[in-house]
Amino acid sequence: MHQIDSFKSQKPSLQERPWWKEPYVWMVISGPLSAVIACGITAVYILQGPDAVVSEEHYREGVVMSREVKIAMPPMQPADIARNHSATGGKTHEKP
Repeated sequence: MHQIDSFKSQKPSLQERPWWKEPYVWMVISGPLSAVIACGITAVYILQGPDAVVSEEHYREGVVMSREVKIAMPPMQPADIARNHSATGGKTHEKP
């Protein structure tokens, strides 16, 4: 009987804590909460308005630059020759 009395008199070592003091609760809540925050940030960017449309002048400038690039000497020509030389092992291809 002495053992039964001593067993009843022992208090549990873990006291019951409120739910907000448990670390696993916050670990479970953090995933969905971060998704909600990310959606809110995305909504702010979306609701600021549409992106600006590229003007017609910008397109024309791009066409002019494209023509200039086609006329200019290719700056990568020496690099292309070296790459082809290393890829073929130094063999030159003669045209018939």
